[in-house]
Amino acid sequence: MYETNLNKTFFWTMKDVLENGSTVEARGTEQKEITFYKRIIGDPTDLLISYPDRKFNKQYAITEWLWYLSQNKSTENIGKLAKIWDMIKDENGECESNYGEYLLSIGQWDWVVNELVNDNDSRRATMAINQPYHKGKNPKDIPCTQYIQFFIRDNILNMGVYMRSNDVIFGFCNDVFTFGLFHQLMYNDLKQTMPDLKLGEYHHNAGSMHIYDRHYNIVNKIIKNSPVDYYKQELPKIKLHSHITSSYILEKELYLPSTPLSKDEIKEKTIELSKMLLEEV
Repeated sequence: MYETNLNKTFFWTMKDVLENGSTVEARGTEQKEITFYKRIIGDPTDLLISYPDRKFNKQYAITEWLWYLSQNKSTENIGKLAKIWDMIKDENGECESNYGEYLLSIGQWDWVVNELVNDNDSRRATMAINQPYHKGKNPKDIPCTQYIQFFIRDNILNMGVYMRSNDVIFGFCNDVFTFGLFHQLMYNDLKQTMPDLKLGEYHHNAGSMHIYDRHYNIVNKIIKNSPVDYYKQELPKIKLHSHITSSYILEKELYLPSTPLSKDEIKEKTIELSKMLLEEV
C-alpha cells in the first residue's frame, strides 16, 4: 500500500479496485469498490500523473487548490473549468465542498499549528470538514472528506486524510494533489518555529474507494496503453516555496478571486499565482 508518488499510487489503486473490488450499486450507478481502503505516498510533493488516457490537468488542479484557499463557496469561477461544481451547487450558486472554508476560515488551521508547536507529540491535531449540518443542507453536495490529521513523530510531519467516499479516476487524483499542497503548507507554517522539521508521508484513507462504471473504459485504456512506460517516469515536483505560509497567502491574497472572471482570466490568474507560490510549474 506504499508508493513514492501519486503517479504510481494512482495506477495501483485503480488496478486493485478494478481486479479485487466488489460490484455494488449506489445512487443509481454501478461501481467497483473496496471498503476501508488505505494508501501511503512517500513524497507529498510528487503529485503529477502521466498516463495520457487519464488526461490529468495540472493547471486545473492548481486552480482548484487556489479556489480552496479563497474559502469562497461560490461556483461562479471554478464551475467554468469543471462542470461538476455547477452540477452540485445549491439555489444560491454555492457548494459545500470548498475545503478551505473549514480548514482556514473557522480557526482550525491556526489551532492545529499552535497545538503542534506546543506539543510535538499531540494526537489532537485534526481538522473536521464534513459536518453534521451537511446531512440536511444540500443533498447534492455532502463533502467527501471527513477530516485531516497531522502527527509529528521523530521530527517528521506526517498527514492523514480520511474520506467517506472517493472515486479513483477523478476525485482521488485531485484530492491527493490538493491535500499534498495543504500538507506542505502546514509544514511551512511549522518550520517557522521548528526549523529542523522534515516533511513526511501522506496517508490516504477512504471508506469507499471505487470506480464508476462510466469510467471502466478509461481504466481499460490506461492498462492496455503501455502503463509501465508512464509508471516509471520521473515527473516534476509540485513544491511550495519555503516562505509560503498560510498567513502569507491570506495577507497577500494569493488565491482565486471571488469576483467573476472569464475562463481565460481564470487560467491567466492561475499561471500568475503558480509562479509566486510554486518552485516549478
